[in-house]
Amino acid sequence: MPVRVRTAHGPAPEGECVIDIRIETFTAIRVARIRHIGPAMDAGPCFERLFKWAATVGAETGRILTLSYDNPGTVEPEHRRSDACVELRTDVLPPPGIAMGFVGAGRYAVYRHRGASEGMADPYRRLFTGWLPQSGEAIDDRPCMEIDRNMRRDTSPEHRVTDLCVPLREAPPG
Repeated sequence: MPVRVRTAHGPAPEGECVIDIRIETFTAIRVARIRHIGPAMDAGPCFERLFKWAATVGAETGRILTLSYDNPGTVEPEHRRSDACVELRTDVLPPPGIAMGFVGAGRYAVYRHRGASEGMADPYRRLFTGWLPQSGEAIDDRPCMEIDRNMRRDTSPEHRVTDLCVPLREAPPG
C-alpha cells in the first residue's frame, strides 16, 4: 500500500495509507544514560538502575528516552546498541556505567505512536521507506530517539504513547 504523509500540507488522497509526521526542533535534553547492547525489550534493568540512582541522590526525573544507533534491518538484535536515558538534573557524579550528558538537540521527523513497544517497527519502517524518500528531507547521523510520553509502571502497554523521532539534517537557509 502506498504511504502518503499527512502533515501541515494537507490530507492524503483516498485509499492511501496515512502516517502523521511533524517536524520539530528539540533543544538539548540533559540525561543520565546507560548503554545497552541487545534487544531493546531487554533494556528494562538499565532504566531501573537509572531511576534507583536518581532517587538515591534526590534528583527529580523527567522524560524517559531511548536512543537507537543501529539499523534493525542490518544488525542482529543481540548486537544492537541503544542508550537508556532519563532526563534529570544533578551535580552528583554518577557511578561507573552511568554517564551524564546532553542528547536530542536538532531537527526531527516525529511520529506519535500509541500502543505497545512491539508495535513500533511498522511506523519506523514507514518513516524510513515511505516518508523520508518523498519528503525532501535527509537523515542526520544522530541516533533515532524514542520519547516515552506516559510510560509508568501503571500504564498498560496498549495505552502507552511514544514519540518516534528520526534525526534530520538542518534545513537549508531559504
